[in-house]
Amino acid sequence: MSEIYSLFIISLVAALAPLLGRLPQLAQTPVVVIELVLGILIGPSVANWVASDSTIGFLGIVGLSFLFFQAGLDFDKEKIGAQALRLGAIAWLASFGLACIFVGLLYFVGLLRAPLLVALVLPTTAFGILIPILRQTGDLDSDFGRYLLGLAAAGELGPVMLASVALAHANHHLHQTLLSIGFLAIAVGAIFLARTLPADGLSRAIGRWMGDGSILPVRIAILILLGLVSLASELGMETVLGAYAAGVIVALLARGDATEALVGRLTSISSGFFIPMFFITSGVELDLIGLVTSPASLLRLALFTLALLFIRIVPIRLYRGGLPDRDLLPLALLSSTTLGLVVAVTYLGVRTGQMSTENASALVGAAVISVAVFPTLAISLRAQSDEARAAGFPALIARRAGDFAATQLIRLKGLMSQKG
Repeated sequence: MSEIYSLFIISLVAALAPLLGRLPQLAQTPVVVIELVLGILIGPSVANWVASDSTIGFLGIVGLSFLFFQAGLDFDKEKIGAQALRLGAIAWLASFGLACIFVGLLYFVGLLRAPLLVALVLPTTAFGILIPILRQTGDLDSDFGRYLLGLAAAGELGPVMLASVALAHANHHLHQTLLSIGFLAIAVGAIFLARTLPADGLSRAIGRWMGDGSILPVRIAILILLGLVSLASELGMETVLGAYAAGVIVALLARGDATEALVGRLTSISSGFFIPMFFITSGVELDLIGLVTSPASLLRLALFTLALLFIRIVPIRLYRGGLPDRDLLPLALLSSTTLGLVVAVTYLGVRTGQMSTENASALVGAAVISVAVFPTLAISLRAQSDEARAAGFPALIARRAGDFAATQLIRLKGLMSQKG
């Protein structure tokens, strides 16, 4: 099968996924989940229209870079707030500690060979997936939304940095450790420099160039992305941290209303082509047959799914002073929603030989379940809570009981009619 044919099939799936997302049955399903599932369907596990080869691997790496570049673009410290970020960092550290205990037990019984990577993956949160969900529910600017984004930011940035260092230490050499620390220092310094630069003149220039139809700002932004990704690769770091830092730097340089066109065009490039490539090719490489036919893999899937939720529920008590109790469980469910980082870290872990394909497939499967189930359940719980406050809890219980009784009477009447 030719590389052009594979690219055509993947592009077809990328165009089909958002169309399927418009169906009423899939309206609550994130498009990235549809892309991942379609990738599984066209891959060796099902139809075998696209095989996992060097072309697919390259597309996955490029898409992975743009995924974290987009995550860096979306990060806005001022909008989230310092308190939400502080609580998010504390909650993430607590979740990471619980994850370390959990994977330590699995490592002790022989189910894992890369406990650190799995411990980093479990407390991750899908920042990019939660933003459209909060926008849809009208919570993007609410206290609930800010606290959730603070959790998501910590659950994305912390694992990105630590996983990059962990993946870079495959050979456990001291000079590699020093190079990794050096790249982190370069990335932090570049972000600090971009933050301190005067934004007014640069924003006006970017706005003028974009208004005149120039693509120079877009090319400069992509140059920054590829430059930091290349530097990370040369210094032995994984490319995801370089891509994330590039996104943050471009977002800081392109401040102001005049630069919205630049960010919008970069988002179109990332989300329109490269990011779908990553999720689709990840689906192609997912060993679905091995996951569903092996009892051990199914056990791992169940354990990882429960762990995703458990390690986020326990630290959620930190938010009792800032949010009503009715919002705590929905906050835990939404903060347990993850996909991109799980797919990315497991993808890199398998390629570097630090993670088995069985554990990688089970982790990705658990992440897909978290995206497909947790947000819908959280939205439903918050809607029921609002209904209870509006009508009063006793009235809500009476209404639910009446609806249930009416349903049962209708069913009984139908059965009697059939017998008659």
